[in-house]
Amino acid sequence: MNTQLVRGFTLIEILVSLFILAVGLIVLLDLFPLGLQALSYSRKIGEVSLLAQKKLEELKSQGIIEIGQKSGKEGDLNWQMNIRPLKLGEGIEVASAQLDIDFDFQGKPLKQRFITYLIGD
Repeated sequence: MNTQLVRGFTLIEILVSLFILAVGLIVLLDLFPLGLQALSYSRKIGEVSLLAQKKLEELKSQGIIEIGQKSGKEGDLNWQMNIRPLKLGEGIEVASAQLDIDFDFQGKPLKQRFITYLIGD
């Protein structure tokens, strides 16, 4: 008589593998909110960077650099620009432009600062 031994998985083995699978899925599901938060923050920082680029390009294109402070609001971003003269040496004069952009992210007020130096004509 030809008897074949059929081996399968025991109930314990199946339960252990389901437990390991469940732990892995729970860990992955916990990562999704962190990824969404990082995506939202990077989108906001991109918006802030585009506003900074726009304001600094406007400043450069004016030709004549006006010393002093300017401020304004675009969307939900508040900005303030402070332009000061700077003397680097004998006959070398530049203007320091500091642009501060205030914004809220998840109810927390944050500030991003951009600084550039402009050479007058």
